[in-house]
Amino acid sequence: MELLEGRTEDIGKEKHVPVIEKTDRGIRVKVGSIPHPMEGNHYIEWIEVIFNGRTFRKFLKLGDKPEVGFGIEEEKVEARVYCNVHGL
Repeated sequence: MELLEGRTEDIGKEKHVPVIEKTDRGIRVKVGSIPHPMEGNHYIEWIEVIFNGRTFRKFLKLGDKPEVGFGIEEEKVEARVYCNVHGL
């Protein structure tokens, strides 16, 4: 197992910062203010949310949109994403 150090600023021209939006079913986490590429050599591997000591992660496949909906009604939610090129 490898400890991943999270980055706090964007690297490269793509946006990697998670954007959390409220929906009528919970929350949606999008990767960046513009959609991140989901191509064979550059894509988001997973999106996760953390709240109340619990972690929920959704793995993405090539061709998926770089966004995930979670049925979570919490106010304080942290989101993280993992890009295969730029890391956490």
